[in-house]
Amino acid sequence: MKKKQWRLLAIFSVLASIMFLSSCNDDDDPVDDEGAVPAATQKVNQFALDVLQDVYLWSSEIPTVDVSTETDPIAMVKRIRNSADHWTTLTDDVAGLNDNFAGEGTSFGYSLGVYLFSNSETDCYAVVQFVYPGTPAEKAGLKRGDIIQLMNGTNITTSNYTNLFYSPTIDLGMANLSDTSIRPNGITVSLTAVDMYQDPVNVYKVIDAGTHKIGYLFYTDYVLKSHAKLLEVFNSFKAEGVTDVVLDLRYNGGGYSLTAQLLSSILAPNNIVASGDQIYLQQTWNDAYSKYWKSQGEDLNEYYKYNFSYENEEGVNESLSVQDANLNGLNLYVLVSGGTASASEATITGLSPYMSVKTIGEQTAGKYCGGIVFTPDMIYKSPDKALDNWGIYAMVYRYSDKNGNTPCMPDGFKPTYEVVDNFFDGYSMGDEAEPLLAKALEVITGNISASAKKTRALSFTPRALSGAVNRAGALAGKMIELPRRFEFNK
Repeated sequence: MKKKQWRLLAIFSVLASIMFLSSCNDDDDPVDDEGAVPAATQKVNQFALDVLQDVYLWSSEIPTVDVSTETDPIAMVKRIRNSADHWTTLTDDVAGLNDNFAGEGTSFGYSLGVYLFSNSETDCYAVVQFVYPGTPAEKAGLKRGDIIQLMNGTNITTSNYTNLFYSPTIDLGMANLSDTSIRPNGITVSLTAVDMYQDPVNVYKVIDAGTHKIGYLFYTDYVLKSHAKLLEVFNSFKAEGVTDVVLDLRYNGGGYSLTAQLLSSILAPNNIVASGDQIYLQQTWNDAYSKYWKSQGEDLNEYYKYNFSYENEEGVNESLSVQDANLNGLNLYVLVSGGTASASEATITGLSPYMSVKTIGEQTAGKYCGGIVFTPDMIYKSPDKALDNWGIYAMVYRYSDKNGNTPCMPDGFKPTYEVVDNFFDGYSMGDEAEPLLAKALEVITGNISASAKKTRALSFTPRALSGAVNRAGALAGKMIELPRRFEFNK
């Protein structure tokens, strides 16, 4: 997987020789002394500290740590990272993390909301938010709104619910909702996970609504492999003469910053993109690196543009143009929720100064940072074998719009129109009666009957399990930088 690590996140390969290694020589390695914890663990601790104390956005706040007393490196990182940072993470499976960033992995192909029963602090049930096309979940007939109460014949709990995503096989005990009760209905759905690409271009269509032609796209992750499909979708919207765009990002937790830049360049006014000198986003690094980039003449702004060149997930150079797909700043309505984060919020941030962007749904997550996955070979000349498979996804910059504002910081965007995402109704994504889309149609057309199909009002308030995973490999809160953005000659 070394090729994939380099492909995705070697952004600091040169910095390693200039910054990190300035204090090292050929014989330098992480600490190797026997101490209170095994030497291998100490080396992992030191690796994490070397990144956090140098390039981390909040590097000046990272305390001095005695690596010989830290028995759990992953827990150490969570403890010492900035209190506002919920995203920086150490992993002992960096290859798997990189696969997730590419939208690939072993999965059943569904996304679930996980809830606690009202009379329990441990027992849970799950509700299908959506399924990916062509996956085991879709082939088994699962759909939005389906309720899962049992897993392999046992109760779902706070301690085992992740098996819903990471078991190789599973038997789901389905349930029905009646008033305030969720009860098993005797139906069992059996699934076997498969290794697959989860296509984030999930649903797209054109809705005819009087004088309006509305292009609707339900997009779930910002991944490089989706670029060609995005172009296909927006070219079709343009060919059909859409007048408005509804971009459904309610479950989109982020992904590649390049993909967000590309999508925004499709949506932005043509004259803004054509000029090539209009700022999409600005980046603010820590003080030391901000000064360093300035001394190197590096431009940390991202710009709207037609032409993109990058290295794809397979390490192959790709070039593409978004010019033919550009929609010239049509009115944009973004469907959002607490699951809307990072690259999704960056898209709203970057576009808002240039065009009309209205949000519909619930408050977004408030992820306003971009990060890089650092591997030991990016830090040390000769990494110790104890560091094999380790990596750290660390926040390295805060993004802002062309005016230096970060409107989603710290608590996310408050929606222009507040609507609760009620997937218990079972309306599929793109159904004109689905609450968030129905509200968008109402706002666009001015016709209240567009959202007159009332959804089933719940007689209780679901208790969401705080911090619950919603799908395998989800890019929750991830905004990932590509390697070549800051490459320069030594």
